[in-house]
Amino acid sequence: MFYKLSRMSRVHNLLRKIMNYFLWLLPMSMKYGKYSFGMLWRNYRLPYKEIRDGWVIVQLGAPWDLLKAGRSRSIHFSKRVGEGGRVIVIEPDAKNVKELNNFISSYNINNITVIPKGAWSKKTKLRFLIDDEHPASNLIEDVYDSSRTDMSKYRVEEIEVDSVENILKENGIERVNLLSITTNGAESEILEGARNVSSNIELISIVGNPSTYSVISEIGFELNAEDDRGYIYVQKNSQVSA
Repeated sequence: MFYKLSRMSRVHNLLRKIMNYFLWLLPMSMKYGKYSFGMLWRNYRLPYKEIRDGWVIVQLGAPWDLLKAGRSRSIHFSKRVGEGGRVIVIEPDAKNVKELNNFISSYNINNITVIPKGAWSKKTKLRFLIDDEHPASNLIEDVYDSSRTDMSKYRVEEIEVDSVENILKENGIERVNLLSITTNGAESEILEGARNVSSNIELISIVGNPSTYSVISEIGFELNAEDDRGYIYVQKNSQVSA
């Protein structure tokens, strides 16, 4: 599957560029419309096929290039939770926030709340690496692998970050049906920041190799299935089975 290819590989970058070139040309109705291929395909894929009306979903990360390509999890989640549901998007990049808010306004979407900050293990400020051409590769500087050789493509900004626990409390959210983490290396820190509220989360969708997230088991989750970008974990006391 595409997500299993290394983001550093030439194959990954070539496929991404080719796919985006064609997807960006399509009208939004063909990418997010009720009967579009993207919507219909997701009816049979996790985590989308498990989502029900009224769900509360927290999405970490919302790059504009995926939004433009019709691959925004935030928008696809919004379509599935219905008017009674809620999608909370946590995104620190100002351009990503602006593009998503513009989309929300243009299409009269009422169930998405965008929070302009990053997720981490605690409240602080961190340096954020931003790739203006491919923001899906943005990441916190603290988790940048020093063996990489592509630092020059990023610009650096200081951003505010906070724990999932604090963000949920600030927004009056007591129960989360799905926590979707599509970040680039910050996953373990983010999970630490959700430790004290983990019993109030049913499912976690997370990108990356399951063996790298020992903390996810510590906070009460077990691996359940693969999804379109990674893996689904289920809260051990939950009745939900993906």
